[in-house]
Amino acid sequence: MIPWLSQFFSHTLVGQTILGYLLMFVVPLSLPILFVALIGAKGLRHMFSYEPRPSVIHRLDPRIKVLYPFIIGILSVLLNWNFVYALLIFTLIPWILVRPSATRVRVVLTMVFTPAVGLIWSQGMFYVTSHSVTHLFYTFPPTLSWVGTPGLSTDGLLYGLQQAGRVIVALSASLILLLTTTPAEIIWAFYKFRMPAAVGLAFTVALRFLPQLIERTTVLLQVLQLRGYDLSRPRWWEVADWPGYITRVVIAIPTITVPLLIGSLRSTSVTAMVVDARAFGTKRERTSLHEYHLTTGDYCAVAVLTLVSVLTLVLILLHIANRQA
Repeated sequence: MIPWLSQFFSHTLVGQTILGYLLMFVVPLSLPILFVALIGAKGLRHMFSYEPRPSVIHRLDPRIKVLYPFIIGILSVLLNWNFVYALLIFTLIPWILVRPSATRVRVVLTMVFTPAVGLIWSQGMFYVTSHSVTHLFYTFPPTLSWVGTPGLSTDGLLYGLQQAGRVIVALSASLILLLTTTPAEIIWAFYKFRMPAAVGLAFTVALRFLPQLIERTTVLLQVLQLRGYDLSRPRWWEVADWPGYITRVVIAIPTITVPLLIGSLRSTSVTAMVVDARAFGTKRERTSLHEYHLTTGDYCAVAVLTLVSVLTLVLILLHIANRQA
């Protein structure tokens, strides 16, 4: 049976076409499913929430933690890909100091590596050069010429791996900010940078709104199922049941969208009342119950960030770590 399948997928046009479609669509479509299966709605909400812990990173000045992903993101763009992975090792130090919970680690790893795998796979498909044409991992048959790529290239996969390092570094630096900084601290840091406090408020509200939206959608789907509406997904081999399942999902979209929109408007109204009740934006000069003062740990963190930035600039000026085309 196995030799017959091997001959079918490698030596027949129909088999090569089926295998080509599988390579194009199975991996991209499986990534969101894997993301939801490993994280879920609750995990996605926890990913954007503050986790209190008695760590050195938690006690740092919020201004330093807001600047950290901004500086790391710029350095990752300037550096060549191999030095970007060295920068990734540096971004792991705050995570080691924080020691997040096992649940948070699973959520962060899924959040970091899911888009990285998608980027690597897409570059393997569509990063085509005159050199990569001769290094194809799998060549698409003529029936897939409409795709615009000759196949899955090893050069493209390598290029995607190089670019994925920048995504992983940026996400690693950004998620540590969300993990160790409260929304009030982020707003305070934006204000201290002479930016409107409303910018920090909009930033924190947006981070909270997305996971709440996904969680509400999940709750509405569960409510529909409790009331007898069949949303059970058939198995992949139950081909005859898929049209009925897709029809039921399309019919359920208005039923979910209307209460979701009403709930979002209510949440927005409540948020606006809370902001007004706390007199947000009534004075140009804001006051804070807790004023942050630079400590020894803050000076050490600033020194380390400055050292990494200066070292990066020196390596770039010496044409050692500058980004190659």
